[in-house]
This record gives sequence, structure tokens and C-alpha cells, in this order.
Amino acid sequence: MFPREIIEYLHSYILEKGFVYSKQVVANFYLSLKTKPFVILAGISGTGKSQLVRLFAEALGHGEHCHLIPVRPDWSDSSYLLGYRNHQGELVQGQLWKILEKAYHHPEVPHFVLLDEMNLARVEYYLSEVLSLMETRKFSYDRIKTESLQIHHDAWHIPDNIYFIGTVNVDEASQSFSRKVLDRANVIEMNDIHLDWPVLAETEIEVRDPIPNEFLRSRFIQAKDIPQEERSRYSHVLQMLNQINQILWQIELPIGYRIRDDILFYLCYRYEIRELISESEALDLQILQKILPRIYGHNRSTGEVLYGLIEYLSGKEFEGPRMDYKKVKEVLGDIRKQTYLYPHSLQKLLTMYKRFEENGYASFWL
Repeated sequence: MFPREIIEYLHSYILEKGFVYSKQVVANFYLSLKTKPFVILAGISGTGKSQLVRLFAEALGHGEHCHLIPVRPDWSDSSYLLGYRNHQGELVQGQLWKILEKAYHHPEVPHFVLLDEMNLARVEYYLSEVLSLMETRKFSYDRIKTESLQIHHDAWHIPDNIYFIGTVNVDEASQSFSRKVLDRANVIEMNDIHLDWPVLAETEIEVRDPIPNEFLRSRFIQAKDIPQEERSRYSHVLQMLNQINQILWQIELPIGYRIRDDILFYLCYRYEIRELISESEALDLQILQKILPRIYGHNRSTGEVLYGLIEYLSGKEFEGPRMDYKKVKEVLGDIRKQTYLYPHSLQKLLTMYKRFEENGYASFWL
């Protein structure tokens, strides 16, 4: 099966189970996991964040390898996940340590580590080693390996069939994310809620044979891994990212090579399912998921950055002094009914700009 056919099957399977996610949501989740095995699903409570992960794994034929780990507020280091030595010197294995062992011995089986309400504790405290090791990934024959996790004399690397997904309820008090976390993740907002009756399939979806890890495994680790014939498609994207960086420099928060590479990887993988998601849709989602979550602040420069990004992404030239939110909204019109290339990013930026005017502070998060 081709990737497009698999995603259409996954979408049909999930719908048949009574959960309404658009085909674009399923495709975006797939592309984000393939780009880098660390995804954050954010939204208000009850929007089906955990269910998306579980049903996605189940549809792939690996439901038993979706491992739910509820995060606790008192997690202050990685011992809760990886393990520790007790007073007798024995290794007490953490939940993640056991999953790593299983994944290593079954390389064709994807394992999904679902960190539920991951920001109840500070992510960089309990997941610091994992986040750092993600940056040591390299090709070893037909596999991708990291350097080893060390617990005293025991060691294990993170294999390429482990995927970390964290859920975040943005309507509750919780820890904020550091840039170390955000730079390594795709942040997918799940706020589209459809309260109609679930659409039942006329015929039961035929369960297919388990889909191997090759479907999700990354093809690239660094931009140099992208073949020359594929690079030519994205020269205009690099120009766009340079323009966005000029705006972001006002708050000294430009994107670096890591985010650039992830966006390019996402677009390369998107080309394999181009019938399901257009390039402008994909680039819109990447701006929303990789760039906007990093923007926050309360000084004047933050407002200037939001305003500049709205102007650039809308393709309009704002004249005169900086306009207030109501005037900007009036100039843009109803974004949902217009033909803007990047409607999701524009809508989010408008919301952030409104909050900045009302509260004197802008943030991607509620």
C-alpha cells in the first residue's frame, strides 16, 4: 500500500469507531510523527487527544503497543520514567525503560509512548535525557539509533520505532514549555469540535495486516540527507523562512537549523501524500506548529512581531502606524471565507494579537 492509501484507511477506521477527525488531522499527525518522533497534542479537555493516538496505533495493527503513562505533578527527574538503583543496588526499571527494551527486540513494531497531561510537571526535568538524545540520532545501516541512555552501569539507546506523544489540556493550570521542548516537537492544536451524531460506516472496515514501522520511520535526519532532486522543490520555502526570521529577530527569537530541517522534512514527506494535503496547507500547519508556539512576551516588540507576521502571511501591505486588533480584523475580513494561503496561522496570530492588546501579554497557549 502507498502512504496515501494507508492514511485513507486509517481515517476510515477511526471514523468507524465513532470519532470525528478530518482526513487532514490524520495526515498531519502522520507527517508530524514521521518528521520527528515527538508530537504534542494540545487543546481543551475532552477533545479526543488521547483517543487519536490510541486509534491511530490500533488502526496500524499495534494497539497493544500504545503505552499510556500518566504524568504526575511531582516528577522532578527522569527516574520515574527510566528507573533507578534501590538501596540494595538493584535496578528498578521505569515504564519507559521496559518499553525501550521491547522496542529494541521488535524493530518492525512501532511503539507509541503516550504521556498524558505531560505538562503537569516540567517536561525538561523528567524528559531531559530523551530530548537531548533525539539530537544524536544517526543512521546505522538500515536503522536510526541514538547514543545510549545511562543508568549507572546499564545503558539503552532510543530505537527508531519509539514515538513520543504528549497531551496537554490548555484549559488547566500547568507548567509552561521551554524552548528546548518546543524546538523539538510539532504542536498540534485540537480545538475543532463536532457535536453532531457520529457518522456510522455503512459497512464495517476490514482490518488489515499490521503495518510495519517503515511507514513511520524517518528518511532524513539532517537537511543534507534530502536528495538534490527534492531540494529544488523548496527553495522558495527557505526564502520564506528567511523573511519570517527577519521579523522574529525583533524579539531575538529566530528559528534555527533544527526547525528549518523539520519543516523541510515535513514538506518532503507531504509530497508522498500530496493528494491529501496541499503544499500551502502543509506550510501553514508548520508555521502554526513549529514557529508560533515559541512566541510569547509582554513588551512592545512582541506586538510588532505579531503584527509583522500577520502582514507578511496575509500578503497585504499595512500602511501607516500599527493598527489595533479591530482594524486589522476588519482589513483581513473573515479569514475562513477568504483565499489566504495560511489561514490557520493567520487565525492564531489574530487571536494572539487580540490577547496582547487586552492583557498586555501574548502567548500561543490559552
